[in-house]
Amino acid sequence: YHNVLVSQHLSPIVATSAKTSTSIDLQGYNSINVIFNIGLAGDTLSGTVYWTIKLQHSDDDTTYSDLSLSDLNSPYLTIAIDSSAKDRNCYSFCYQGAKRYLKALATPTGTHTNGTPIGVVAMRSAAAYMPVI
Repeated sequence: YHNVLVSQHLSPIVATSAKTSTSIDLQGYNSINVIFNIGLAGDTLSGTVYWTIKLQHSDDDTTYSDLSLSDLNSPYLTIAIDSSAKDRNCYSFCYQGAKRYLKALATPTGTHTNGTPIGVVAMRSAAAYMPVI
């Protein structure tokens, strides 16, 4: 827990439309986990009503692009939240790419009338300068 900077980049909110986090600046850090907090869905999730979560990265905090698997220490680029077994959970992406900025995206497919609580937290570590405050 020493020298880890934890910050919230998408306040938990019941969402019915696409949500994008604020940008996450990696300058001065060599490691990051981005965690999506998914609450109890108000809609019945299925193969036609679901959320897709992923990260995008950027060199300039303006033009963002999708990651490749080599940018992550994870076996997946996106995660589909498409059943009640997958909501009420946290999903972590461990970024190891070379770009400076990240954003987290949650995109709905189908009709989401009641919404799903979604939040994003970043845990930056392996700081170049310590202590982290």
